[in-house]
Amino acid sequence: MELDNLYSFFPKSCGLSEPEYWSLLLIHDGVETQSRISEQLFMSRQTLNSAFKQLVKKGLIVLEPYEDNQRTKRAVLTPSGDRLVEEQVTRMHRIEEQAWEKFSQEESEALARLTRKYTDVLGEILEPLKKGSDFKSKTV
Repeated sequence: MELDNLYSFFPKSCGLSEPEYWSLLLIHDGVETQSRISEQLFMSRQTLNSAFKQLVKKGLIVLEPYEDNQRTKRAVLTPSGDRLVEEQVTRMHRIEEQAWEKFSQEESEALARLTRKYTDVLGEILEPLKKGSDFKSKTV
């Protein structure tokens, strides 16, 4: 939770909510639709719809229909949205690099390896939940 709190501070320092911030980063990386962003961020479409409305209101994105499907819209960064992402992503990367520089190579490799292992094991344990079955019997 402490790490989550640290990462939630950064969007606030940019004047954005977390869904707005992470959506901008994904749009910048080429993810264009609310549906795909919802999947990647594990957020409800309702939450993302609210975030997108705010991003449009703030002039950071525009929503454009696809030529072949007028009902589906893709998010495109405006010049000010692109500038914000470039400045803030660069800033955040520098901050993260400063943190990583405090670790030895062995420590950073161990952290990455153990974090991956924890994520994999947790995912395996939670897999029955994703499929809608009772997972209590498979734990402890």
